[in-house]
Amino acid sequence: MSTIQSGDFVHVVATVNMKTGDGKILYVNPSTSTVQSDAAREANVELVAEDAAGQPLHREAVVVRRSSGDGGDRGDVGLIQSDLPRVDGMKSIALLFNGKEVSRYAGGEPAPAAQPANLGLAMTPESGPHRRLLELTQAGQFQPVDGVTYSVQVKPDTDGHWNTIAVGRPTPDVEIDRNQFPNATKAEVRVLRTTGFDEQVIAHETVDLF
Repeated sequence: MSTIQSGDFVHVVATVNMKTGDGKILYVNPSTSTVQSDAAREANVELVAEDAAGQPLHREAVVVRRSSGDGGDRGDVGLIQSDLPRVDGMKSIALLFNGKEVSRYAGGEPAPAAQPANLGLAMTPESGPHRRLLELTQAGQFQPVDGVTYSVQVKPDTDGHWNTIAVGRPTPDVEIDRNQFPNATKAEVRVLRTTGFDEQVIAHETVDLF
């Protein structure tokens, strides 16, 4: 049985090989909700959140979901999708297998406070009649940085909700397919910068879709 709970969380996506112990943290993003499940946790697979000095702030065993192989046997590699409570001072997350660290995510530094930049939509030679390439006005300031990823969200004038069209990107460049938003003539587009633990809007603009 699963229930949805609201709050401040850090969503961690990782993989782990339950036979060899190899593992990899794939994504870390802030979240405002979590799905509480009664699925059994693996006592020997843990996520540990630490501060800048390497001191543990939170530690918990996680659920590892493995696919079924031939004959009903479960595969060795499993997926972890875990929401840790957001604790002030979080700077890194370690994935442990049998008490040994097998992967670590280190969050980047927050961006300097500034007004959101203009996006600057521009057509490119590769653009067709139904899409445009989203180019930021000052693309040079958005080079890949360790521990920093970007998400891009679109809210068309026919819908009051944000649609996430890109997540976990090293840079925020993305193509917008206008066919995704039928009957819409305009849309708000925003770019969010995340260090894994904190998130901020660094660009926000209303654009034409026709």
